[in-house]
Amino acid sequence: MQVIPAIDVLDGRAVRLVHGKREAVTDFGDPLALVEQFAAAGAPLVHVVDLSGAFEGRPVHTALFEQMAKIVPIQVGGGLRTADAIQQVLDLGVARVILGTAAVETPELLDGISREQLVVGVDVKDGRVATRGWVTTADTAPGPFTKALAERGILRILCTAVSRDGTLKGPDEAVLREVSGHGVAVIASGGVGVLSHLESLAKLADVESVVVGKALVTGVFTYAEAQSVC
Repeated sequence: MQVIPAIDVLDGRAVRLVHGKREAVTDFGDPLALVEQFAAAGAPLVHVVDLSGAFEGRPVHTALFEQMAKIVPIQVGGGLRTADAIQQVLDLGVARVILGTAAVETPELLDGISREQLVVGVDVKDGRVATRGWVTTADTAPGPFTKALAERGILRILCTAVSRDGTLKGPDEAVLREVSGHGVAVIASGGVGVLSHLESLAKLADVESVVVGKALVTGVFTYAEAQSVC
C-alpha cells in the first residue's frame, strides 16, 4: 500500500480543515514548501486539494499547481466541474485529476479523460455521496455509486469519510468495505492519526494507497515511518 501525502490549499495557504468545514481551519504555511518536503522524503506522488476551487466551483490555484508539478507528480482535485477546467489543470502537467461533484452531476465528463489520469472522488457523508465541497449530498450511496463507476470503466476512486477528515481518529473501514469489491482500486482518505491505522488499512481488499494529511504535516509520524508499516 502506497502512502500519499496530502496538502489542502485555501487562499494560497496550506491548511487542514475538520470535517471539511471552512470555519474549522488550521494554517500550515507555504504549500510549495510542503511539497518540497514530501518530495525530499521520497514520496512518489502528492495529493493536492484546491479547497478554494471546491468552494468556488472552479480551479483557483493553477499557478501554484504548475510549480508543484515540476517538483513531484501530483494529483489535484477541487472545483473541476467542466471539461475546460479539467483540461486546464491537465495542461499544467499534473499526473491525475480528481473529479467528485462532476462525477455525480455530469458523469459524461469522465469519458473524455484518460483512465490513468483520472481519479473519481467518492466522498461519503451521512451514508451518501457528498458534493460541492461536501456542502451537499446526492441521493446515492457509495457502494452503488462505485459499482456504476466500475461499469463505466473507472480504474481508481478516492474514498473520503467526511466525518473522519482531519480528526486523526482513524479511517472509516466500514465505508471502505462498502466501496470495495467492485473491481476499482481504492485510495483511502480521512482520519489516519497513528501508524496502527495504516497497518489496518493495508489489510483491506482493494485499498491500493492511502492519503495522509494532518498526521504528516503535524509530525505525528514521518513519511518514512508511514511507508514502512505498509
